Amino acid sequence: MKKFALLRTRSAKIDKPGLRKRLKEIRGKETLQSFGKRIGVAHTTVRRYEDGMIPSPEVLLNISNISSRSVEWILTGGESGQAVAPSVPERLPEDEYLSIPLVEGKIAAGEPMIAEEDVIDWVVVHVRPLRKKMARQPNLVACRVAGDSMWPLLENGDIIVIDRGIDSEKIVKGRMYAVWVEGGLTVKLLQREKNSLFLIPANSAESVRVVDLITQRADIVGVVIGGWRNFTEPLPGSQRR
Repeated sequence: MKKFALLRTRSAKIDKPGLRKRLKEIRGKETLQSFGKRIGVAHTTVRRYEDGMIPSPEVLLNISNISSRSVEWILTGGESGQAVAPSVPERLPEDEYLSIPLVEGKIAAGEPMIAEEDVIDWVVVHVRPLRKKMARQPNLVACRVAGDSMWPLLENGDIIVIDRGIDSEKIVKGRMYAVWVEGGLTVKLLQREKNSLFLIPANSAESVRVVDLITQRADIVGVVIGGWRNFTEPLPGSQRR
């Protein structure tokens, strides 16, 4: 599995109630239509932002540019609120970067699009690690791993990106798949034999799960094409100073 060159993710300390107030403050008496046109979205999307949906990174940069307020202030209320020179281009080149919605694992098989209200954040990745045929943004979705069944390939809390634009009938040996089973999303290596689907963990301490496809439903949502880890602790073997 490739590790993405992750440009950034937004902080977990986003102040959502304050974000709504700050967005309304920035818009002021300007109409939803006019404000939406200036930041590059529909007026209905502006309303969703003011109801609590988090804007994508590109839209945040647009809001920052037109308001002269920093992205950090818009999201968290921190800093003085004065905009500073962005560390990334004002508009990310579409042929180099992709904004991928991050959801809370609520990805059911067969859904052509992710509902805006299910998006809790966005990740921005460079397309270089992606094969061209995979870099179709509508098919990509990100979520966080829960549990250690895929250790050491994945750890609890890792962000993975799933390509949903695959032929679910063709299982490739050695690839990780996201599977919707019993109302939840799980990531496993897969093997299919007649009417049985084997969900195989990478962690040798975990057991292989066998799903009887005649009596149970297990839908392959997509293949895991990359991941990213947030190194909040020192790497093994490093020395504290």
